[in-house]
Amino acid sequence: MFRFLLAIFVFLLLSCKLNLNNPSDPKNEDFWVRTVLQSFLLNDGCRNFSAWERRYGTGSYLTYGTDFLFLSNGDIIVVGFTEDPIIPGDTKGITSDFQGTPGSTLNLFLLRLSRSNGDIMWVDYLGQGFSNLNFNPRLHQFTNGDLAISFLAIGSGISLPNMISGKADANKSVYLGRHSTNGNRIWYTYLDSLDIDNYLVTTVDSFDQFHFFVTLVGTNGHASFPELPAVTNSSLGSTSDTDILSGIVKGDGFGRYQTYISSANNDFAFNVTYANGFVYLAGTTAGSISGSTHPNPGTDRPFIIKLNVNTGNREFLIYNGHSSASYGDSRQLIVSQNAILQLVTTNLSWSSLVREPMQSDTEHYAFAQYDLIGNLQWLSFLGSDLGDIAIFEEPPTIFDLTTGLWRNRSRVPNTISRYSSGSAVATGEGSGTYQIADVYIQPNNGTFEKIRYSSNLTSPTIKRTDQMKELCTGKLGYMDRIYTTGSTTPTQLGIQTSLE
Repeated sequence: MFRFLLAIFVFLLLSCKLNLNNPSDPKNEDFWVRTVLQSFLLNDGCRNFSAWERRYGTGSYLTYGTDFLFLSNGDIIVVGFTEDPIIPGDTKGITSDFQGTPGSTLNLFLLRLSRSNGDIMWVDYLGQGFSNLNFNPRLHQFTNGDLAISFLAIGSGISLPNMISGKADANKSVYLGRHSTNGNRIWYTYLDSLDIDNYLVTTVDSFDQFHFFVTLVGTNGHASFPELPAVTNSSLGSTSDTDILSGIVKGDGFGRYQTYISSANNDFAFNVTYANGFVYLAGTTAGSISGSTHPNPGTDRPFIIKLNVNTGNREFLIYNGHSSASYGDSRQLIVSQNAILQLVTTNLSWSSLVREPMQSDTEHYAFAQYDLIGNLQWLSFLGSDLGDIAIFEEPPTIFDLTTGLWRNRSRVPNTISRYSSGSAVATGEGSGTYQIADVYIQPNNGTFEKIRYSSNLTSPTIKRTDQMKELCTGKLGYMDRIYTTGSTTPTQLGIQTSLE
């Protein structure tokens, strides 16, 4: 699309002799050509990309980002949690203010940052949110560029004129909202159930449908949302297990349907993405999800489900992992034009398609690549024979446009200096503890092309990268959690843009 528009503009430039006299006069016959060209160039994020690095938050209280995205003009939108106003001493937000007591009440925030230098253009607070440091609300965009916001809200909620359904009580509710990139709320709604657990994942498809997958406990029978059309099937679970409730809210904020994805045991949703016209969901289950057979019921196994974008019907379901192992979660799910990559952690190898072997029986990252119809293509492990990888971290993975490789960025635990995996292709000048490892993986066969190590921050701070995005070839952004050395609580959000 970019090349098509550029070709049109070049044609206009070559075929028209612009009249430069009084160029700001709307009556000038060349005014519209000049205006369109100027707008196009100024709003091209790749052309106007700048490299910078900034930190946000006071550094005194819990503050971290959970996701970010590049707008088409290169500005950055960030979502995250904070116990303290992002701008020190200023509790004001563009549509609503910081709720509760600064220094103790956890709020979800939105930021828009300037592409030029990272200056805050606006900040908004969406109310009190649930966080366990491992639940990470994600950002998505509708087809016109509007922002799709979702999180688990607690407390009294926020009441504004464009609210569709209010918050029922102080318990957890699902917040779904459509926000403009200037910070205004176009619509938002709360979905209520007394059975909402700790996990919510969402995505938006090309039809502007907002897909949600929320984990429900069974205390009240996995109670569905009264704000949406009646649930289309029945739960297979009992009062002692968890189920997944999935559904669609349309681009206008009103519901299409809700349905259970369940077994007779615990089911959790951890990752979801929209790609190639389908919705791909990943999670774990200890039972046979309706219409499938679990390899070893009673053990938590990672799964991937491919869903029809309009009906929610299942295209396929695959179970991942060793037959006798139990897995805590699915760390990441990334879908390219040709493949599905799932990241889990384990200390047991499986499959005859291993390309990078385990180093010992320590905990490893496991990268499992499937084709788009669910066939396993290869399996590669990243870890050390001296100790476990970081159990509760979620190292981001992208398909790197510059190299054509999968690229994963993780933080090496302080108990080891570097991974023993891929030692033959290790590069970089990194030293000290908590080194940053960028692992480049061949999509064709799963082998490690290289592992580049770089040093972490200098004391008294350290960082871990939670998100990595590529705006266009070689122009990337990183979102970090900043910690004081020795602490497990992040107190600042770090954003860096980089030319590579």
